[in-house]
Amino acid sequence: MIRYDLIPAMGLEEVHKVLNSKLENHEINEWRKGLHWSEVLSILEKHLLEFKTGNDFDEDNLLHIAHVASQALLLCEMYKCFPQGDDRVIQTNEPIICCDLDDCVFGFTEAYEKRFNVKLSDYWSGDYNMASNLEELKSDKDFWVNMPVKTTIPFEVDYYVTARSIPIEWTQEAIQKNNLPKAKIYSLKWNESKIDTLKSLNCSIMIDDKYQTFKECKKNGIFCYLITSSANARYNVGHHRINSISDLKFLK
Repeated sequence: MIRYDLIPAMGLEEVHKVLNSKLENHEINEWRKGLHWSEVLSILEKHLLEFKTGNDFDEDNLLHIAHVASQALLLCEMYKCFPQGDDRVIQTNEPIICCDLDDCVFGFTEAYEKRFNVKLSDYWSGDYNMASNLEELKSDKDFWVNMPVKTTIPFEVDYYVTARSIPIEWTQEAIQKNNLPKAKIYSLKWNESKIDTLKSLNCSIMIDDKYQTFKECKKNGIFCYLITSSANARYNVGHHRINSISDLKFLK
């Protein structure tokens, strides 16, 4: 049941004035024969801009906001009477998203500091014993499988590209255990450049916490989001910086 008592009568009257004024140059309900939605949207946005800049009335003393409402009502109607007029530009080519794992998805720094009872400094080379400790971790399955998760991922990942000199099966187990996207994993050697792998995958967007990876992506035309960490906070990367993968809900 339609609750007509909920419809703002005075607002509707202003919309009627706008629609009635169209009869000077158009047939009754001429719009029902078909309009591109972009045409209607353009008129709506024109009058909305006038309203936003403080102009209330047009040259015919009709409310700009009433024009906005009338065009919005036309679009609502067109969902049913002229859906073929929908010519909005909608992104259909989804990007290929690659994602690092350590300190992007999993809390590597937290796990490392706890495992070796050490506080990493605010630099990429955060521990003099990093190389020997990583060598030790190559045989520590429990460390990798039970690493804490930093965040959920609100979109489909196409590929995980990570520098882990460990069996891929351990990483798969951790991903499975934590209900993360089951994307293919490319596991490189510690500190090995990821750029050749990213290029071979036609990566559109890379998500990483390593500033060197960010620089290589930028140089090679791959957009890279840099997840904030103490090791990269000093660098100005503009809108490429995010605090968490959860900030990217709009992807895909």
